[in-house]
Amino acid sequence: MEHKNNKENLENRIILTTLSPDTHRTSEENLGLAYLTAVLRKNRYNVEIIDGWLGGLEDKEVLRKIIDRKDTSIVGISCYMSNNDKSIELAKRIRSINPNIKLMCGGFGPSFNPQRFVKDGVFDIAMIGEGEQTIVEVCDYLTGNSSRKLNEIKGIVYEEDGKLIRTQKRELIKNIDDIPFPARDTMNMALERKSTVNILTARGCMGNCLFCSVNAFNKLSIGNKWRGRSVDNIVDELEQLQNMGVKYIKVIDDSFLEEERDEEWAKRFRDKIKERGINVSLRGSLKADQVEDKKMEYLKEAGFHSFACGIENGSDTALRRMNKSASLEDNKRALDILKKHGIYVQAGFILFDDNTTFEELKENYEFLREYDWIITKGIFSEMFAADGTLYTEKLKKEDKIVKNDVYDNNKYDIIEPKVKLTYNALKRWHKSHMKLYDMIIDPISSPKAIDSIGEKEYYDLYFQLKLIDLDFMQMVLDKVENGISEQELEQFVTTQICKHSKLYDEINYKGQKLCHKYGLNYDAKENPFIR
Repeated sequence: MEHKNNKENLENRIILTTLSPDTHRTSEENLGLAYLTAVLRKNRYNVEIIDGWLGGLEDKEVLRKIIDRKDTSIVGISCYMSNNDKSIELAKRIRSINPNIKLMCGGFGPSFNPQRFVKDGVFDIAMIGEGEQTIVEVCDYLTGNSSRKLNEIKGIVYEEDGKLIRTQKRELIKNIDDIPFPARDTMNMALERKSTVNILTARGCMGNCLFCSVNAFNKLSIGNKWRGRSVDNIVDELEQLQNMGVKYIKVIDDSFLEEERDEEWAKRFRDKIKERGINVSLRGSLKADQVEDKKMEYLKEAGFHSFACGIENGSDTALRRMNKSASLEDNKRALDILKKHGIYVQAGFILFDDNTTFEELKENYEFLREYDWIITKGIFSEMFAADGTLYTEKLKKEDKIVKNDVYDNNKYDIIEPKVKLTYNALKRWHKSHMKLYDMIIDPISSPKAIDSIGEKEYYDLYFQLKLIDLDFMQMVLDKVENGISEQELEQFVTTQICKHSKLYDEINYKGQKLCHKYGLNYDAKENPFIR
């Protein structure tokens, strides 16, 4: 889709931006903005990225940068749960200062709740789902480089005469090898923060988990749920990054391995890496039912040292309720294989939902004890009911939503009284030291550009926290099972928090020393979802 009027495209600056969210995570590359920038430049547009999060910019600084660029004609804002409100406010401020600038938005926020973004002309256009093809057509329309009418552009929402107009669903990109490599404008900022450089080798996931926003996002478009790049295409980009001085890389796929990436695929991937002389450290995400011994052997040899794995629970009944494709047996087999190959595992884990039973909590305790070496974000975790997910739709049908919580998350009650009692105790315990937990695991789970020795030092501190947590969980379960009252349990939790405060101070001190040693800056906030 090349343009004839190249000069006009280059004179009109497009700024793509995202604001710093309220989150317990540290900043990293926004690959979505990088891909959109690459496709727009391929179509002869003049594009600038202003990454407020990675750049450590306050919202007013992002606004000033946008307004100071006098040739700015279009601003696109990447919006997600924890910066949606701020993004809308930014759009209003831009509109009030320079009403000639056209405003577009995309991401999870506009895709699930477009009316919030286009109502009363806050944004001119909200893009739904995957954006590479849509953004080019939208920019062609806004700059007059296309005769296509607005209602002919698929996958957008806009307001016209006070009415919400939603166009036809757009087809997902079938061959993602066709997408140009992402622009690396902000890569040096990531390197300076000792963050990994991000790469995407596949889009989507073949799972159908009840809680998953990714599945809900893909269903907003038409096409295959999972699409993978070819081995050659992936290795070409890895080689490019290595030539740019990159060593530590995070593969941000929601599901790195699906059925077509079998043992033979993993071997070819390993062989290509070796043939090209690529020596990088890789971290990815996969599902337990795709973990096989030979696959992991080849991937370890290709450079993978760590995986996030969607374990989610240690009870078969809970796994079935979540629509997980893997059983408890699958999870255990996968973890045994990953441990055999010396691969760090950050386990996605969801302990509580509205139907959790006390028996399931006991099963989870036994599982967490047996696999105490896996990395989890503490012992407390609950299923989020984010807008657009199957879980939220289920809760709505059952009239179980109590209120809308922060960032489009919906709150619900836990049915079983003993489970509710345990929930309150574990949550209060976790809140007392959750920022410490997040700081200690951040270099491994985010991850950071540190070597295996540094990872091990952080992991050893984490493991101390994990064992304390498991001892506490065991005591709570025993007391609840033996009929402790709510008041007595509250007092017990208070006593335990006080008892461990000095130890937590010591671990915090050691963690701060490690941050200083490896040049890391943990500047995240407390988890806003745990209140």
